[in-house]
Amino acid sequence: MAVDVKPEQFLQAAKDHKADVVGMSALLTTTMDNMRTTVNILKQGGFHGRIIVGGAPVTQGFADQIGADLFAEDAATAVDKVKTALGIA
Repeated sequence: MAVDVKPEQFLQAAKDHKADVVGMSALLTTTMDNMRTTVNILKQGGFHGRIIVGGAPVTQGFADQIGADLFAEDAATAVDKVKTALGIA
């Protein structure tokens, strides 16, 4: 999508595109709080797909803490995890 995307934009894009998955990546720890906000807005806004997070400072524990469905350490792993989660692996 882009950088510095507002949480509401994630929700709108997910609705507009009838997304099955929304992914977010953080390169700095300062952006991780926005991931938490975005996950909350997606869930409160009625998004029922999977949410996957990753990036250099992100861990499985953080993903669990913010309510993300999936975590991946890198893009290739993210693709594999999403395929498995959607039953297309």
